[in-house]
Amino acid sequence: MAQLFKPDMPAVLERTHLAGHADAFLLPVYEAGSNAIHSLLDIHGGAKIAAEGKLVFSFSLGTTPEEFTVTISDNGCGLDDSNYKAFLTPFTGHKLKRGGKGFGRFVAFKVFNDVLYRSKSKGPNGSIVTRNFKFDVYADEEIIDLIGGNGPEFDTGCAVTFKQIKPSYHKKWEELNAERILNHLSSNFLTYLVDGRMPDTRVFIGAEEFDLRSHFASVFSHEKTHEFPVELRDASYQFKCDVSRVARGKPFARHALMFFADNRLLGAGRAIENKLGKSAFQKSDGSEYVVIASLSGEFFDENANQARTSLEASDDEILEIVDKACQAILATESEQHDKIKKDQRDEVVQLIARHPLLRYGLNGITIADYVKSKPNNWRQENFVSDLAVQRLREERRWTSFVQTTIANKELFAQRKAQLLQRVSDTYRDALAEYIVHRKAVIEVADRLRGADDAGDMTREDAFHQLMFPRLTDSATTKYFQHNLWLLDERLAFVSYISSDRTLHGGRRQLGDKVTDVAFYDECYVAGGQGNTSVVIVEFKRPGRDDYSFGREGQDPVKQIHDTVEFIRERKSFVTSSGKTIDIPPSTPITAIIVADMEPTLRNLARRYDFDETWDKKGLFKYHEDFDVFIEILGFDKLISDAEKRNAAFFEILLNDMGN
Repeated sequence: MAQLFKPDMPAVLERTHLAGHADAFLLPVYEAGSNAIHSLLDIHGGAKIAAEGKLVFSFSLGTTPEEFTVTISDNGCGLDDSNYKAFLTPFTGHKLKRGGKGFGRFVAFKVFNDVLYRSKSKGPNGSIVTRNFKFDVYADEEIIDLIGGNGPEFDTGCAVTFKQIKPSYHKKWEELNAERILNHLSSNFLTYLVDGRMPDTRVFIGAEEFDLRSHFASVFSHEKTHEFPVELRDASYQFKCDVSRVARGKPFARHALMFFADNRLLGAGRAIENKLGKSAFQKSDGSEYVVIASLSGEFFDENANQARTSLEASDDEILEIVDKACQAILATESEQHDKIKKDQRDEVVQLIARHPLLRYGLNGITIADYVKSKPNNWRQENFVSDLAVQRLREERRWTSFVQTTIANKELFAQRKAQLLQRVSDTYRDALAEYIVHRKAVIEVADRLRGADDAGDMTREDAFHQLMFPRLTDSATTKYFQHNLWLLDERLAFVSYISSDRTLHGGRRQLGDKVTDVAFYDECYVAGGQGNTSVVIVEFKRPGRDDYSFGREGQDPVKQIHDTVEFIRERKSFVTSSGKTIDIPPSTPITAIIVADMEPTLRNLARRYDFDETWDKKGLFKYHEDFDVFIEILGFDKLISDAEKRNAAFFEILLNDMGN
């Protein structure tokens, strides 16, 4: 009769993949420790294992990877006849009741070359049976008995020793130290440590001895245990989530959610900072901590791969489980969660204050309720994108609503008040958006006034550029592309504006007079003659105090006189599109000099017999010989006047938007 052959274990191992992280390197140690705990549970049960069970991890780090050894020993029942038979059977069903795969002992050969076992167990007549052997899955005879040597340190139990690290894990050996080893052991046996079923566990690292349970208590602060169901594959699975806090630092630099199958770590854990909103939380004293949560359940036990390195489940299933676990974690960290939501609410309030039209993306709900429904890791760019999309959808819905309403007289009568209110709100928000822009421009203007002359432009040129783009005119620059309202609201609506261009529209020639900004306005009066006017503006460097009467380049009043003469002689402007604008001789011209009111400028104005404005912040004079009215305006007055003109909007409209 034909029989099945035993599995080709080297081939199985070849197809088994382990990752390159530290938990994969220590996986054989974890497996041996888990087997030891199972043995201790068989003897002492869950009630007595913490008091009577003994587990020892002995690490000798060595000076090279070849010198490294680790031994895991316990005072369990050892490899008695039943356990030894199961040990000799690949993929045994001996531990199926605990979810065991019968494969853990073979994983060691993915990391180590040498594996030794020493066992003491009670025989049928009470005598002690000793088994010492080398286990080599690649040898023709996998079990090689060893003569002599010391047995386990306890009366009964098992000790397994791993030696000779494979080259692919040499770099992980270099990273080993006492703190890393203790923290990794604590993480892997987290479920036992949290629920109190961890035996008395000593960890020897070189000459140092540590108590794992004491280390866990000093590092991990268990906060709460949650249990919740998740609907998966047309069935309801229960999950248990233990939430602990750990001081931020290596190797716990950020929050982590760890999966456990049959009380054994499944893979390397999952980063959940995006779900929680931050990579770490902060206490009131300024110190930081991270959340380390262990998640276990029947679904993990059933769907862990045979090497327990990953979960055999779809991405959607894992995402659903992680979402529910993070909800449980945030319930524990409610104070941190509330703080994140408050910060997000403040961000959205500021965002809508700057861009009021995004308010329609809220679809009528409060900002607090809106951010409550969004991920904790969302920042302003996420909210902008979402609100913009929601606003677009709302506008489409509103357009359809309006079209349906106005097409039906009865509906229009019913919805008239609603339509009018929406139109009013829309105009208000659009106005607020523009006022936000004005407020920002005023702040930039004030900053430019006090800035250093750094970069490609001087301060006066930068201020000029902010007011109206240089080397352009109103034929190519639209209303929303300049900020002439800073100077005077009326100037924004004149017929033609030229900025830093020649009057003839071509390249600058010898003798040309180029004004910083020139305005031309044409007004037709019904039944009468058309009136025209010209305004020219010159910007001087903020803080400048070297003005001198009659000196070229240092006398802005003389510069205005020369420019006015040039304009009256030429009698025209040429636009960027080639159109000629005639300037009749009778055209009144107003000139504005924007400059800080420093002593030399005031002295210069006195020489030209200027008068002071009522607030002492400006100067003015009509020069009859040149037929020009000149006003000297300080930067501080220009900015403060702009602020005053818009103050009502800033205080009322924007505050309303923020609320």
